[in-house]
Order: sequence, then structure tokens, then C-alpha cells
Amino acid sequence: MNSFIAPVALIVPLTMLIFTPGGVQKEQRHCPEPQAAEDPKFHPGQVWEYHTRPREKKSTLTILKIESIPQLGVIVHIRVDKIRLRNCSGGPEPDKFEHMPFSRDAIDRSVVKLVKDHSDVPNFAEGYAEWREDCGGIYTISVAEAIQAGEEVFNNHFGCKLKN
Repeated sequence: MNSFIAPVALIVPLTMLIFTPGGVQKEQRHCPEPQAAEDPKFHPGQVWEYHTRPREKKSTLTILKIESIPQLGVIVHIRVDKIRLRNCSGGPEPDKFEHMPFSRDAIDRSVVKLVKDHSDVPNFAEGYAEWREDCGGIYTISVAEAIQAGEEVFNNHFGCKLKN
């Protein structure tokens, strides 16, 4: 099985860039520290059906972690399974995103039905650590839109664009 970690370029950034003499960019690392949060509707271990892309009707998302950052509000970290990121080069096609951070509102607009509660939370330490290291942001678009954007970034890496 192939996996794909959400590209940082697709998410609302939390960092600011400082321009130094000579035009060189230097990242300022003042990342706000997420705080553990609770939510009345969502909690780690839940598996949800969501408004999927047409060819991924069996895809589900799993709630991994709930946090908050004052500037962003509640952040719902999820894993998305049973997707198909088409590969324009003919190579492997990732079938999941192991870590994607979303605004609570974006998740609420995306979910359809709770499938399972109190499921084991998959390991997402690597993707989460990368998100924190990069001072990552959050998706504010729907889960399906974020997957579509991820597929486009994935294929741009190979130098081609997909036709929908």
C-alpha cells in the first residue's frame, strides 16, 4: 500500500518569511504551540464517511488528534483511507493520506456519517512531526477538495497535469 503525506504547500501557512539583504529568504520560526482540545462531536478513534470524490465512494477518514491554536481555532488531524491518487507517470498510486490537518469547520462540512467509534488511532507521528517542523497550517477546504489538490501536487512532481 502506498501512502502520501499532505504537502505543506497546500495548507494555510502559519509562518512568515523575512527577506534578508541580497533577496535571500529566511524562515522565521515562531510556530504557535498547539494545545490539546476536546470537541463535542469529534474525538480520536472515530471513523467517518465523508463527501468523497466520485471514484472513491468507499473512502473514510479517521480522527487522529484534536488540538487548538488561538489564531486558527480547533484543528482536527485526520487520516484518509481508500483513495486513489492517479499517477500520470504510470507508477505507484498512493491509496491514503496518513496525516492531514483541517479546521474543525472543514471537517464538519465534509463528514456524512459516523461509521465506527473507539477505533485504534493509526500511527501518524511522522506526518505530525513534519507538520510541526514546517510550522504547518491547516486545510480550510473540504476533505475531497484537499485530496484533489494533493493529487494535483503529486502529479506536478512528475511534470504532468491530470485531466479530470
